[in-house]
Amino acid sequence: MSTKWSDPQWIREELRKKWDSGRILRTMLDKDDLFPFRMPLKRPKSSEVNENFAEISHWIKRLKEHSKQQIGYGYELIEKEMVHRQSGRNLLPTHAVIPTVQDSLRLLKKEREAEKFLEIVRMIQTEWPVLVEWIGKYPHKVLAAGDDWIGILAVLKWFFLHPRCGLYLRQLDIGGIDTKFIEQRKGVLAELLNIILPKDAIDLNAPSFELRYGLRVKPLPVRLRLLDQECYIQNLSDLTIPVEQLAALKPEVSRVFITENEINGLCFPDAKNSLVIFGLGYGVDVLKSVTWLREKEIYYWGDIDTHGFAILDQVRSFLPRTRSMLMDESTLLDHRDLWSVEEKPFPGQLIHLTADEHQLFCSLQNNTWGKGVRLEQERISFQRVKDAI
Repeated sequence: MSTKWSDPQWIREELRKKWDSGRILRTMLDKDDLFPFRMPLKRPKSSEVNENFAEISHWIKRLKEHSKQQIGYGYELIEKEMVHRQSGRNLLPTHAVIPTVQDSLRLLKKEREAEKFLEIVRMIQTEWPVLVEWIGKYPHKVLAAGDDWIGILAVLKWFFLHPRCGLYLRQLDIGGIDTKFIEQRKGVLAELLNIILPKDAIDLNAPSFELRYGLRVKPLPVRLRLLDQECYIQNLSDLTIPVEQLAALKPEVSRVFITENEINGLCFPDAKNSLVIFGLGYGVDVLKSVTWLREKEIYYWGDIDTHGFAILDQVRSFLPRTRSMLMDESTLLDHRDLWSVEEKPFPGQLIHLTADEHQLFCSLQNNTWGKGVRLEQERISFQRVKDAI
């Protein structure tokens, strides 16, 4: 038989696409009018009837043997009479029709999954009718979570009753639910919490699940070195502390250097009434909460590449008086023999740079001196660093 003609397997595959897209499950919620589902068959052309009569007869027989008329479920056939001058009048199947959702489930052997889906839907609707629209939009997410729904609903209820609790995830006392359960299902939980919680219980701009829903997060450590012995804290010069404690520290310094590279922070030259914060990279945003920085002279020293300027721009967004250090065209060109290549340059625009900084940033983006030119901090001569300070 020609593989160009639709056979029972082809009909099942076409129907399976409707299952995979969620339309069959949506029909069970009265959210779709898929059935009766009618599909045109790939069939012999009228010109083929005479020369392939035996093969066509076998094709028709096979279709009918697997049809609802024969096995009690599945597809029905729509036939059209064809008149041929040699073979006479013949009925040729033109369409297969799946009459009902139950026919589709039996044909695909999905009855058990469909029954499970309806069981889950009833459970969700009982507790959270507001989720009905989400269920209709993502029926396969509902089914995929399976037996997890008892736990998911318990988590939703807890967050609803304890909005923005300020606890660590580990501290949540939800019967039968451990931290790992929530950790592994943050995606679907976030979608559902965004629907059931009041707007003032959600921070949509927060970068993490914990911050979005008011949980406490692990304190981010900040490393700093005091560069003046007279400013040491209990004879300590190298400190790594949570940012909350740094905000309360208020060291007796007038200048603060922020540098991207850890090794540069470790060997940063001594400087009177100064300290250096280092190793944060794009995580420099954590310093927003350190309000005493606004009272100090701030200097940022990063790589001379597009990402270095992006981080400088980031610092200036909350510390607008920040000055850059050793991030100028002269420093770049004086170290030409030490250039390396920036593999993935920053593609965006920056709005907190000075005119000279912006010109250099654009030159790097536009490959003025070559593709992806960058000068890493650690390649700059140490004497030049000392002179800059």
